[in-house]
Amino acid sequence: MKIVVAIDSFKGSASSRELNEEVKKAIVSVLPDAEVTTFEIADGGEGTISAIKAGLGGVFVPVSTVDLMGNPITANYLITSNIAIIEVAEVVGIDKITPSKETFQQASTYGLASLFKDAMEKGVKEIILTLGGTGTSDGGIGLLEGLGGDIDHLPSLNKVKITALADVNNVYAGPEGYARVFGKQKGGTPDLINKIDEQAQDIVEKVRSKYDIDLQKIPGTGASGGLGGAVVLLGGTIESGFYKIAHLLNIESQIKTCDLIITGEGRMDHQTSNGKVPFGMAMMAKKHKIPIIAFCGAIGDDLGIIEELLLASYSIQKETLPLNEAMKKEKTLSNINRLTKNVIRTRFLS
Repeated sequence: MKIVVAIDSFKGSASSRELNEEVKKAIVSVLPDAEVTTFEIADGGEGTISAIKAGLGGVFVPVSTVDLMGNPITANYLITSNIAIIEVAEVVGIDKITPSKETFQQASTYGLASLFKDAMEKGVKEIILTLGGTGTSDGGIGLLEGLGGDIDHLPSLNKVKITALADVNNVYAGPEGYARVFGKQKGGTPDLINKIDEQAQDIVEKVRSKYDIDLQKIPGTGASGGLGGAVVLLGGTIESGFYKIAHLLNIESQIKTCDLIITGEGRMDHQTSNGKVPFGMAMMAKKHKIPIIAFCGAIGDDLGIIEELLLASYSIQKETLPLNEAMKKEKTLSNINRLTKNVIRTRFLS
């Protein structure tokens, strides 16, 4: 009996590794002879660097730089196999500020450039950026300036490939742009959001005219306050975080002969089909005709297409609790252990 476990983190509760190991422990307690393979996994957001390091190894490199408000910090990035992985929230994370009108206008991606420069000096062939969780809305202009350029004079990365991992498809400006969609949570008032979006629209027009690049036609350019757009201007690409990580970890080749896949995330809903871990795993499972089930902290009413791909989806909750109680790590791990045993007994011992 071969079972693959690849569950994304339950944000604010338990990591991918912790959840996978708890599920594995529960499986072997019911099926002692089962061969259980776990993959620490992520979709380009929280836990991505940890997942890549767990699968490929590597070393963390500390760099002196500044955060999104210009305060001196030391930020780490990962180097593995001539690839640098930079978690942008390590430098410009929204957790480093209390969002306000001031931070909305002043927060900058400038400090990320120091990590780029350090990685290039070390001879990496590719830089992977994990987008998400940022407090910036500068359209990525700070990064361009930190690299010695601007919109009119784009900096060179000396043939280093750059890939951004995103789990949102927002474009650069307009109703689905970074200012209007994410501005409020980053401290923007209606007037300031309008102002920033107008600036973003101006950049879109300039880039279209000067470089024949349409940031409005490339999904993900609005990720991380427009940082995705800067990646495109640097000659990079924006990819689904899950599929890039799955490729790096060679997951697909290792699931072909398994009998069951167990996946999951903190909350499954209509957004899950937008490149989240359960959807990516379910598509692989469908390709190889492998049954797949999902364990989640909560399940929304509308799952969309993924509902047709899963054999079943389960909430780990066994009773109604306040959210802060339900999300405690020990409660989450206890609940997923209990659920796993019940499901495995039902499927393989009944």
